[in-house]
Amino acid sequence: MSAPAPWEARVHRTVIVGLWVALVVGVVGHASDANGSPLFWITLTLAAIYVVGGGAFEIQHYRQRFGTERITLAATILGAIILVLSGGPTSPYVLLTAGAPTLAALMGGFRTGLLVCTVASALLTGVTLAQGFDSFEALPALALYIAFVLLIGVVRRLFEEMQTEVATLASEKQSATEQLERLEQIHNALVDLSEASSAGRLNAVAVAADTLDRILGRFPGAAGRLIVNNESGPVVLAARGIPEDHGHTYELPLATRDATVGALELTTPVALGEEELEEVRQVIHPVSVAFANHQLLQEIVGTAVNEERVRLARDLHDEIGPALASLGLALDLLAMQRSSDQDLARDVQVLRSNVTKLVEDVRATVADLRSEPGPTLTARLTQAFGDFDGPPPVVIDLIERRPPRPAVIADLTAIIVEAVRNARVHSGAEKIVVTGQVDRMFGRCSVVDDGVGFDPDHEPEGHYGLIGMRERAARIGASIKFDSEIGTGTTVTVEWGNR
Repeated sequence: MSAPAPWEARVHRTVIVGLWVALVVGVVGHASDANGSPLFWITLTLAAIYVVGGGAFEIQHYRQRFGTERITLAATILGAIILVLSGGPTSPYVLLTAGAPTLAALMGGFRTGLLVCTVASALLTGVTLAQGFDSFEALPALALYIAFVLLIGVVRRLFEEMQTEVATLASEKQSATEQLERLEQIHNALVDLSEASSAGRLNAVAVAADTLDRILGRFPGAAGRLIVNNESGPVVLAARGIPEDHGHTYELPLATRDATVGALELTTPVALGEEELEEVRQVIHPVSVAFANHQLLQEIVGTAVNEERVRLARDLHDEIGPALASLGLALDLLAMQRSSDQDLARDVQVLRSNVTKLVEDVRATVADLRSEPGPTLTARLTQAFGDFDGPPPVVIDLIERRPPRPAVIADLTAIIVEAVRNARVHSGAEKIVVTGQVDRMFGRCSVVDDGVGFDPDHEPEGHYGLIGMRERAARIGASIKFDSEIGTGTTVTVEWGNR
């Protein structure tokens, strides 16, 4: 049984309040006629039971199988008894007895409302004729029943359509968000190849390293090697991470239509599904072509990549942008049309704020696609750590959605490289891990080692590297923190920007 919608509870409360008002009107009118007779008190008691019973049943009771029919038909019979005791069609409680058809239309819809309205009308007509009144004297009460059923039925239909419209808008917003994220992932992949070309590093080793970093960024904790075949045998072009002893290993061929030129060895902490493996194959497919034909690779990254960036920017600007703008306009119109419903207005305003943020994100992404990309933080660190010789190994486990701004990326790289250098020289660690998340305007990176540690409150004299790291962090408005204890290793964390 689904939970009741907020509007159902609000309208139900409104109907119950109306019944209490009708009860007061009926008591005042009947008191003037009955002069406090026992019949007056009996009728008052039954009328109070009618109202209290209507409010005592929660919406869940109406939603049970035939719940609405049972409750409202019982109330209809009780209403007929009240009319018999208080004057038939001229009873001051006629307005009160319209509550049963009204609740039936609210909880069960037009069909149930009309059913209960028909039963109530038949009982009222019978009471009218049995008490010697002309049948036409029941017409005002019958019209009242029908009017309330039609009114509540229309209100119910209106609220249901509004709820469906809000759900549709939310679904469209989610779909637009997912499409934007997919386009951003494609953009990041193209940035990697483009920056390799602009930096003059477009060779097999650089392409292999960038591709491996991109794949391992998709599967944190994974390790891998890219191998190509040449005349002298297999050659390892790039290797990242330390494979776990009990990890899951996959070997994916680097193949073109004509030949197999190498393989990707990937070890992950958890097993990969076929969909995830297919993603990896899509990433390494152009690399396979590059290894087989270096001249073709130059053409792809020199011309096709730039054309693809422009095409993506154009699609974002011409298709997704107007779609989001139309969605925002629809939300504005809905807010104006339903301004009297404060709860719905708040929900629509939240959706409108989210759509506005999406529009801003699309504009920023278009600007990034139209501008020349800078080097990523991961690429800079990979190149810097490649100059280190010997143990301990340095594992890069950064989730970099977008590179940091050019104004801060050089100092960030220097801080992280200095932290890794200190760990290699002084900590005696067996492994150093660079981890964190980066998304252009903000980020958080940590250098973690399992070495001997130190007391941050008593830094050794003559270690100017720590001073330099603090100075660089202050220059770019970042914060740097050293967490360490003797014998437990060290974590150096640098954080910048605001989400």
